[in-house]
Amino acid sequence: MNTLIKLFFVIIILPKVMFAQTSKKNYEYNIDLLHMSNDEVRVSFSPPKNNLKQGKFVIPKLVPGFYQAMNFGQYVSDFTAIDKNGKKIMTERLDKNSWMVYDLSRVKKISYQVADGWDSLEKESNEARSAGSMFIKDSVFVINYNSLVGYFEEMKDIPYQITITKNKDFYASSALDYKQKNKITDMVWAKDYRELVDSPVLYSVPDTTWLKIGHTKVLVSFYNKKERNYSKTIAHEIENILKNQQAYLGGTLPVNKYAFLIYYESSNENGFLGDGLEHSHSTVCLYRSGSMKFLPNALNRVASHEFFHVVTPLNIHSGEIQHYDFLNPVMSKHLWLYEGMTEYATIHMPIKQKMISLEDFEKSLEEKIRGMKAFDNTLSFTEISKKSMERQDQYMNFYLKGALLGLCLDIRLRELSNGKIGTQDLMQMLMKKYGAGKYFNDDDLFDEITKMTFPEIRTFFRDYIEGTQPIPLKEYLEKAGFNYDEATGKVTSLPNPDAKQMVLRKAWINQ
Repeated sequence: MNTLIKLFFVIIILPKVMFAQTSKKNYEYNIDLLHMSNDEVRVSFSPPKNNLKQGKFVIPKLVPGFYQAMNFGQYVSDFTAIDKNGKKIMTERLDKNSWMVYDLSRVKKISYQVADGWDSLEKESNEARSAGSMFIKDSVFVINYNSLVGYFEEMKDIPYQITITKNKDFYASSALDYKQKNKITDMVWAKDYRELVDSPVLYSVPDTTWLKIGHTKVLVSFYNKKERNYSKTIAHEIENILKNQQAYLGGTLPVNKYAFLIYYESSNENGFLGDGLEHSHSTVCLYRSGSMKFLPNALNRVASHEFFHVVTPLNIHSGEIQHYDFLNPVMSKHLWLYEGMTEYATIHMPIKQKMISLEDFEKSLEEKIRGMKAFDNTLSFTEISKKSMERQDQYMNFYLKGALLGLCLDIRLRELSNGKIGTQDLMQMLMKKYGAGKYFNDDDLFDEITKMTFPEIRTFFRDYIEGTQPIPLKEYLEKAGFNYDEATGKVTSLPNPDAKQMVLRKAWINQ
């Protein structure tokens, strides 16, 4: 009997004691979506246990995936700290995104108000709203935690416990697992600030559909003020894309769970507006148009690109991303990889998986070429990447020239390997070497890829990505039996490609 009692204590009681002890080292947040005031959300938290005389509290200036200052601290007001007796403790706002909290070891609770960054897609904005938060009381909340939750610079890499007070009919759509404490209270945990910010949530009356692609569970969550049962339609479109991506990625999707969070706003005007932001295990998509008939096709392209980010930067990234500084970020030189190679996979996968015709593929290349010509293509891609915050005028070229560089790299790898290795294989090799928990050194990546492949690939990187030589589109497309007319921008199949060209084309695009 004593043995059974001891076992009961070890199995049942001890974990609770351990949780009570470790919970003091968490950030314990409370976010109230139910009792809003002046369209603002009340946020409060208890800092982790500490012995600090003072601490610098930060709300991000910038988040991964965007390369211009967004200053999320501008939405925070009424910042107050109190001790266990309710007495105010001195705080000082240092700039838009940071506060100094004095006598931090005595602080019991810090509270503040947060305004949303946008309330409608109708108003024109130069900022990407998909990285911000939006609150419509009793209707919908699009929440990116970087605009509501912060951290102390002196206490990073600490777990978060978030308690949400919300409408009893609301459901939390997210890649994180939310637990319902009662009808109006949810709780969620994140291992650190990076994971929390990387996991947005859509709170609304649920319109959700779940898919199973291999071992991966996929949540499709949709919100529109009028349309309440549309997630199944969207999920059907996304399912086809994901199954082809699964085949393209070697038969397995590299995540266990993924969430598509889609906010759609109806309009009485013509035109279509879209905004999206990828995360490691989810994507936020914002749309506005006069007709929903545009939505499935728009989502196909966005869903494909954003989901491919599970390859990079989720599983292939540098130290600058692994240890991202939300206040003063240091940029990686490898946007050609994170965005260029991701966009290349987006246009390569449909032709490789026989989802589109050869003519449609040629048109997609022409669109990239036409778009690329609007930018300065004499600049080094690695240098622009390092200076991406200052060179916003060139940023979109990573989706254009970057994708075409991916195409040339793919053809060159196929040529050197007699068709056996392409960028699909390269990305698999890099994922195996690094993965989500291991980063590469920014200055070493080109040499590491060269070791995995061929010495000639180092020359490719030196000439076309680090260097400023013109992208060799005409030469490389001809290797695979295509003609590129530099004067007109047209890409067409050669009328009589030889056997060598056809073998390379087959290995490259399966056509």
